[in-house]
Amino acid sequence: MPSILIDKAIRERRPLRFVYHGSLRVVEPQCHGRGHRGTELLRGRQVNGGEPSERLFDVAGIADLALLEGHFDGPSPHYRRHDAAMAEIFCQL
Repeated sequence: MPSILIDKAIRERRPLRFVYHGSLRVVEPQCHGRGHRGTELLRGRQVNGGEPSERLFDVAGIADLALLEGHFDGPSPHYRRHDAAMAEIFCQL
């Protein structure tokens, strides 16, 4: 179920809220895929819940995932399509 919600958020450019490593995060999702070690990953711009930055999240460590209202304009300035961290991309901006 998290995969469907993550991909919907990317397609609709909507932020996600979730708990990761014990902290509540708000993230603008950029890319969702599988890493080179087989781990499901989310690349996103963290806008709340820590230092604002582009981050890579292990989807298995995400809890209480929610799709938020509103939209973001587009990818962060440092985002690159065809993310090199991903062996397989499911959805991307």
